[in-house]
Amino acid sequence: MKKDTDYEKRDLLIAAAKEEFMEKGYNKASLRSICAKAGVTTGALYFFFENKADLFSAIVDGPINELKSLVIGHFRDDAAYMSTLSSIEEIDMEHDDVSDMFADCIYRNRDSFLILLTGAENTVYENVVDDFVALMDRAIPPMISAMKGYKSDEFMCHWMSHMTVDSFIHVIKHVEDRDEAAEKLRGITNYIVRGWVELGMVKDGK
Repeated sequence: MKKDTDYEKRDLLIAAAKEEFMEKGYNKASLRSICAKAGVTTGALYFFFENKADLFSAIVDGPINELKSLVIGHFRDDAAYMSTLSSIEEIDMEHDDVSDMFADCIYRNRDSFLILLTGAENTVYENVVDDFVALMDRAIPPMISAMKGYKSDEFMCHWMSHMTVDSFIHVIKHVEDRDEAAEKLRGITNYIVRGWVELGMVKDGK
């Protein structure tokens, strides 16, 4: 019974913290205000979380890591697919299923992503963006080189990694409906795939 009560208090704190971070941003968010909204004592908060940063992490880390896992899995699958092709003309430019997968993850957790994108300290936000760009920078070259005779153009691929992350951020911030977001992401993803094929893939002269 006590465990159930503890989980309930933690859930109340998470919900109150989401509301507080959305309203005031990270810096102005008050732990006293969060506790008041949740109807618990500050002692209860410190039982579950070390400080405000720990509470913030409890809200955003899970969705971020889930999205990272999807990105890693997507590029791993694409590398396996690319290894079966013999020419650039065989590449399937449509990624509709991938866009739906990303939309599902993002819009199940949209409040957490919005808190990160609109209410976090600039350094927190920038670090997460940099992490996703770095993740793509690591994943794209082996995906491209999986096709025999091709390698990645490092400069163009890095630029497109930034463009991809920025495009997804734009959708999260400005599109409220999950289905509309999936449609926008389909267009963006299919456009970017063509960019990688046209600009990111170059003949390997070795």
